[in-house]
Amino acid sequence: MDTEKVRETFRQPEAVEHYRRSAVDIGLWRSEEKLVRELFLEQETLLDLGCGAGRICLGLWELGYQHLLGVDYSPEMIGEARRLANRLEYGIAFRKGDATGLELDDGAFDGVIFGFNGLMQIPGRERRRGALAEIHRVLRPGGAFLFTTHDREHRSFRAFLETHQLLWSRGEQSPELEEFGDNFFKAPEGQVFMHLPNRTEVLEDLAACGWTHEFDAMRSEIANEPADVREFSDECRFWVARKAD
Repeated sequence: MDTEKVRETFRQPEAVEHYRRSAVDIGLWRSEEKLVRELFLEQETLLDLGCGAGRICLGLWELGYQHLLGVDYSPEMIGEARRLANRLEYGIAFRKGDATGLELDDGAFDGVIFGFNGLMQIPGRERRRGALAEIHRVLRPGGAFLFTTHDREHRSFRAFLETHQLLWSRGEQSPELEEFGDNFFKAPEGQVFMHLPNRTEVLEDLAACGWTHEFDAMRSEIANEPADVREFSDECRFWVARKAD
């Protein structure tokens, strides 16, 4: 898998505009707000990974969370996030960074969020485990990690699963796809890479990187999202993992 090709998607004007609109027009999802309020105190220091144009960070600030750092590997996304925050006069810090190699101190954050299935846009299982290990490192003992993934075994992805099982059994999958569950799909922001795991895979990866699994549920089980959120993002599974004290 060409990692640079995957990253290049999020540097394109169409992608930046798509994420800008999500920050301005959609904001924090009901499910995200509910879980954030349950997991994190307003005075805690939170890291938003794969922050894009700042949708989650801006929403958190409006909820009263004001010790925030947004990190994204696209400098164009970071530039747009800063522009939006400055226009709103929100004192949010943003910086360019890679989840697989964070230039941040050990135990620097009380909580970490990796929203909008961002973890699964990292190609390669070992690289995703590298990101999980890095997140574990920068989180304080006892801190919570909130993230989302798709679930290829959920009924909403039945057609995807059946099609890909057939392709892989025949060896007819795209040569760019290295692992079962990998997918390139056309989206408003361009040709996007996404890995669709099943629940067992995510549990294995969390355990391999020292995490304690605390909770998972499909978004529709957590909150009834408005139509604009459902149109913006397919059904997904929320996860909460915790670093041991």
